[in-house]
Amino acid sequence: MPELAIALDFTEIEDAEKFLYDLEDKDVIIKVGYSLFVKYGNAITDFIKNRGFKLFLDLKLHDIPNTVYNGVKGAVYLEADYLTIHTFGGREMLEKAVEAKEGSNLRLLGVTVLTSLDNKYLEFLGINDIIENLTLKLANLAVETGIDGIVCSPQEVKYLKSNINKDFIAVTPGIRPNSENKDDQKRTMDVKTAISEGSDILVIGRPIIKAEDPNKVIKEIKQSLNR
Repeated sequence: MPELAIALDFTEIEDAEKFLYDLEDKDVIIKVGYSLFVKYGNAITDFIKNRGFKLFLDLKLHDIPNTVYNGVKGAVYLEADYLTIHTFGGREMLEKAVEAKEGSNLRLLGVTVLTSLDNKYLEFLGINDIIENLTLKLANLAVETGIDGIVCSPQEVKYLKSNINKDFIAVTPGIRPNSENKDDQKRTMDVKTAISEGSDILVIGRPIIKAEDPNKVIKEIKQSLNR
């Protein structure tokens, strides 16, 4: 069954802690990015784990193989359940990341081509390919080396799953509880459609954390996931 990940898009730990204190459903994944992690480190990650939530560190590690190996070891130490890593780092880096998480429950999620980049930038880099093809190549490489999942737009899930001959977790940001609510993102998709496309972990941020009653929104989303 697909899972719900809540993007903890706060800048201050007090706001994040208050939000988590008030959450009634502990069966969700909490995603933490740079904003909170760089500033508060294990203070925020320990709080999330101690409250009984799954921890998703969205740090997009990308460095030389040994440095990434040590970074993954750090995430294992923090008892993270998910950690993002850049597939652009190459095969050896990906293999060292997989080696670092052996014996733990950590799942690595590969990030391919950032949505802020376009084909003109690939040309500038001297990459003679289009983003769709490059995304597939990087995703395929990651899954081959043992990376557990791929972070992709909801519009890419079906394409990737039909062209990669190995099971992987499809993690999709840009999900909205319904088709009317898009905030300022263009490449969004509603929960029902995302599930039908093959999403395994649906990442939702502002529609939950900015809601008047977050628990009600979560309950409605979880009902959609169960159906």
